[in-house]
Amino acid sequence: MATYRPIRPGYFEFCIELGYNSLGRRLRKYRTLPCKGEREAKKIAARLEVEFSDENYFDNDNIKFGTLYENWKKEYAPATLDPLTQEGYEYVFEAHILPQFKKATVKDIKARDIIRFLDEGIKRGDGQYGIERRHRCIRSIFKYAVKYDYISKDVSLDVPKPKIRPRKKEVYDSEEIAYIFDLLEKNNVNKRQKLMITLALTGGLRRGEVMGIDMDEDIDFENNCIYISRSVQYTKQHGLRIKSTKNEEERTVTFDEITMKEIHEYRRERKKEIMQIRDEYKGYRDVNGKVVNLLFAHIDGTPYAPHTVSQFWRRIVNKYELKKISFHDLRHSSATYLLSKGFNMKAIQERLGHKDYKTTMNTYAHVTKKMEKDTGNAFLDVRAHKS
Repeated sequence: MATYRPIRPGYFEFCIELGYNSLGRRLRKYRTLPCKGEREAKKIAARLEVEFSDENYFDNDNIKFGTLYENWKKEYAPATLDPLTQEGYEYVFEAHILPQFKKATVKDIKARDIIRFLDEGIKRGDGQYGIERRHRCIRSIFKYAVKYDYISKDVSLDVPKPKIRPRKKEVYDSEEIAYIFDLLEKNNVNKRQKLMITLALTGGLRRGEVMGIDMDEDIDFENNCIYISRSVQYTKQHGLRIKSTKNEEERTVTFDEITMKEIHEYRRERKKEIMQIRDEYKGYRDVNGKVVNLLFAHIDGTPYAPHTVSQFWRRIVNKYELKKISFHDLRHSSATYLLSKGFNMKAIQERLGHKDYKTTMNTYAHVTKKMEKDTGNAFLDVRAHKS
């Protein structure tokens, strides 16, 4: 018997009941497959029942790690990971983990084997973030192995998570931010580039979120805000795509009147450009098939590649000899500036679109420590003037 359930748009999870083994343990196999709807799911379930019938059933108790990885890549990762995350995980597996574990029988791998593997990387001087990512990849594949009944115990749960010493993020302070706005105004910087920088800096938007703004649906000029629900992404497998935001958290970000006026003027120029090519304008469909009219895009509506944004920002940094930070760090500069002005962490979390409050706290711990020190001196003036 095979049952099924939708787990995310375009994917169903199938559970195939295979009876019981000699110890009375229930045998189940799981598969996650692309599926358009209920009708197709019924057909797939019927096919899986035949494939996993007694005479065709293959015992996976002795599955090798390399085979498990191939199965994880096809039937688990696409349904549970963002494509860009999956691409990164696959690189880590193939460059670092498979050379160590590929031929090992999965059920024979112990927690100590994984701990030794991670420790060897630390001894070689591999970066702390690289070690932590290997741990995440191993957790993902063992979680899959238990869920899909390849093994009964997830030994990766007994492997301590590598400790990360947070990197101090390079950001612009208030004086540097003011200097950048002055520079952008006086040096006739490309309007599109100028506005993208402004939205990242004043709104704390991610690069893909800036690129994913629909100029017809997302901008509210009456209330001076932009609705953030999409992001432009590029992966080797899917190419350019418009998807939901990083955490699939939609939010509304408010902006000052000057910024909204600049958006209005740029949008008007963009509409004029589109009118000139008329029928050649295509727009671009998101992952759900909806046409999105991007504020920042080629004249025919197709998105810019995300790396081009980082490239033009790097050129500006070099040309005007600015402190070298990434385009993404404009977002961190925005949050740090707001914290320095006394805005509370919860408001900043919502503005940035962090799903977890702890993410905001951990990211800006260095700023909050300085603020805590300042609060310690808050009563210095009244104490110094006591009679």
